[in-house]
Amino acid sequence: MKAIIFDKDGVLINTEPLHYKCWREILKEDGIDLEYDIYKECIGATRAVLLDILKEHYDKTYEDIDEVMNRMKDKKLEFIKAEGFPMLDGIKDSIETLHRAGYHLAVASSSPRESIEMELDAIGIRKYFEDITSGLEVEHSKPAPDIFLCAMKKLHLTPAECLVVEDSTNGGKAAEAAGMKCVWYHNPDSGDQLIPQAELEISAWTPENVNKILGILEKY
Repeated sequence: MKAIIFDKDGVLINTEPLHYKCWREILKEDGIDLEYDIYKECIGATRAVLLDILKEHYDKTYEDIDEVMNRMKDKKLEFIKAEGFPMLDGIKDSIETLHRAGYHLAVASSSPRESIEMELDAIGIRKYFEDITSGLEVEHSKPAPDIFLCAMKKLHLTPAECLVVEDSTNGGKAAEAAGMKCVWYHNPDSGDQLIPQAELEISAWTPENVNKILGILEKY
């Protein structure tokens, strides 16, 4: 193995509770009471999946997708300004350790590239990642393998050379469909997720868990 491909939300940054809070506030303005059990269906997927869910469950259609996404961006910045950025303990040291070990590091996230860049910069880890792939660059969202295969191609590697770190069921299925081994970052704030096919389950970014990831990389 030569590379680690990370999901962002719930793995590098603890954004899932923030995203739900933002969408709940935005949709409340539009007369929709977004239930968490419905929202969690889109965790790990693109904005298009959320819009499909809103259509299915609430019969709500947004013709101007850019307008609603701008509202989401503004609401997110509002919450971050008031409450601070949702960092995960130990993430910076962990990413630095994996980078120092000589592995290619990349991000494959369903978020728009602008958001990925901004958030990685905000927690001081952007410089460690060789490349970024947004879900908006590929045709099919997770659980399809498209985003991980796209990230892999940018690194000029094969599936067997890439290890994925994911927190969502959809992400784990996408990694498996891409033919890649997966580490499950079990984040309780990501909701009721499950990746039974994962090589390893961790729930915190600690030196011990980073060594376990390095052990998988050296094993294959």
